[in-house]
Amino acid sequence: MSKDQRLWGGRFEEGISEICQDISESISFDRILYAFDIQASLIHVKMLEKQKIITTDVYEKISRGLRQIQKEIESDKMNYRPDLEDIHTHIEKRLIEIVGEEGKSLHTGRSRNDQVATDTHLFLKHHIKTQIVYLKELLGQMFELAQKNKQTIWAGYTHLQIAQPVLLGHYLMAYFWMFERDLHLLEFSLCETDCSPLGAAAIGGANYPIDREFSAEELGFKKVYANSMDAVSNRDYQMSYHFFAARLFIHISRFCEDMILYNSVEFSYVQLGDKVTTGSSIMPQKKNPDIAELLRGKTARVIGDLQMLLINMKGLPMAYNRDLQEDKIYLFDSIRQVTLGIKGVGEILNNITFKPEKVRDNLLRGFSQATDIADYLVSNYKIPFRRAHEMTGQIVLYCESKKITLDQLEPGNVTEVWGDGYELSEDLLKLESCIVRKMGTGSTSYIELDKQLEAASKIIEKFS
Repeated sequence: MSKDQRLWGGRFEEGISEICQDISESISFDRILYAFDIQASLIHVKMLEKQKIITTDVYEKISRGLRQIQKEIESDKMNYRPDLEDIHTHIEKRLIEIVGEEGKSLHTGRSRNDQVATDTHLFLKHHIKTQIVYLKELLGQMFELAQKNKQTIWAGYTHLQIAQPVLLGHYLMAYFWMFERDLHLLEFSLCETDCSPLGAAAIGGANYPIDREFSAEELGFKKVYANSMDAVSNRDYQMSYHFFAARLFIHISRFCEDMILYNSVEFSYVQLGDKVTTGSSIMPQKKNPDIAELLRGKTARVIGDLQMLLINMKGLPMAYNRDLQEDKIYLFDSIRQVTLGIKGVGEILNNITFKPEKVRDNLLRGFSQATDIADYLVSNYKIPFRRAHEMTGQIVLYCESKKITLDQLEPGNVTEVWGDGYELSEDLLKLESCIVRKMGTGSTSYIELDKQLEAASKIIEKFS
């Protein structure tokens, strides 16, 4: 890069080497900030004119030039050059070409430090607002599917072994509450991002009578950073977003893992539609849950983005350091993956068929009523739970030896195992009865699920 191409080259005699230019450039990834950089620049010069730091004539020329540059970029007419480092330099250089020397007034009262921070805040804030809408839509989908399946018997697992019967609606609502917590975390990230660094300049503030509050209000920020050093070096708002993204994808990954298992021939609990599956290049019969697998895989990627920012930040001295240029690589990636993740789960929900018949068969084969039998012995025969637990294990062992299920037990079988004085009613061993007997807030009973759905409906009503 020659000396006259640099915005900072006044005290340098030689240009930067080619390899250092390759290390320094960020235009390959930060060009997507162009609209936010122009937006912030338009407000910055508006503030400068209001404060009489620049003339109205210069303000108008710069504003026209910036709007022309935005049109050029959106028409693919910008010539991106690695020697100009970043999108901010590209825009300023092009502005000077269009309006002349007056264009050099654009950078009055600000540094690239607060300029980049402002652009990134605006960019993230914009995408968070969009993703809040997407996440609310996903919650609506999950709620509707749970509502439709509030009577459907489903399998509850622990240790990936049949545990107890639950309602399919109850199972889906477990994920609803996970994603609802993610929504709260995303909204918290928005609050942390809604703060303007503009006017903090390089580290200590500007040497002009700027109005940071005016710029913040014009840009839609709720407040300004109270400390200029914090404003240019803070990346906590990004950490909060990355943690949201990582936790969201943990939930997405768990859901996708369920769908991958349940879609297998061995489980056959669900059937995923053609829109969310792919085929094999060699095995004609295959219908693979690739979208769910890819979302599960992207979880590692998003967790990595969080880790990279944390590692980048851990040893940085106050205040701004060039290491922070790398933050955008992780941030841009996480933002894209979050959008894909939320929409991907929504698409799976739109293309899924549940198969409760196979679920019911496995619940019976897995002796899922066993806990209800033990509790029945405690309640009706007043024996200690540990003794009831042991007796129920004996009756399960008996069923296994006879290759029958608990609902196929006859009175004589019970007497054979436990002796006289004990009986199990036919109603006790029905899967539906296991659901009815569940008590306490948040349980899988029909009544408690209705309460869950009512609470969720009120949350969803607030979205509109």
